[in-house]
Amino acid sequence: MFKNRTEAAKKLAKEIKKLNLKNPVVVALPRGGVPLGVEIAKELNAPLDILFIKKIPSPTNKEEAIGSVSENGLVFINKKTVDFLLSKGINIDEEYIQQTAIEKIQEIARKREKYDVEPILLEEKDVIIVDDGIATGASMYLASNTLVRDMPKSIIIAAPVAPKDAELENMLKQVSSRLIILEQPENFMSVGQWYEDFHQLSDKEVKEYLKEIRD
Repeated sequence: MFKNRTEAAKKLAKEIKKLNLKNPVVVALPRGGVPLGVEIAKELNAPLDILFIKKIPSPTNKEEAIGSVSENGLVFINKKTVDFLLSKGINIDEEYIQQTAIEKIQEIARKREKYDVEPILLEEKDVIIVDDGIATGASMYLASNTLVRDMPKSIIIAAPVAPKDAELENMLKQVSSRLIILEQPENFMSVGQWYEDFHQLSDKEVKEYLKEIRD
């Protein structure tokens, strides 16, 4: 259990420091990953970038993700989830996925402009992708596949908490040089249950966090 995102970030930074990275760049996944990214970047004296990943929701339940899309248009669909929904009589066609992905990319473009963060060159850098937790792994998987195109030296996936799931762990290890997770509870229900304070961050709060790293 973590008090808040800042406490989780400090604990995560301690583990990342042990790697003695030479050219680290922290990449945070908004919104929840930004407070962690800012704190870790300060601890490592590293620059901070952000990468937008938006979930593609089920057509019948907007809270249930069937996959995700990155700001450069890469799409990841969780076949296991889609097959499960199909077994329940819910068919998800390609048209729905494409249309939803376009809508999410447009939303991302508006957010990128609002947050006013200049992208950082990642070539030959040790990239640390940070979020406040991992549930299905879809966002982290897609984030890593997106950033590998920038030819970094290494990609480290880091999060305070994720479910104890060998399949999930193997999936993330396939797309990263190293996986750092502080807590892997077996009775995992959601990321938020492992924080005392896990309020949804507003755009205003995110911008204030980002201002810290620029000042």
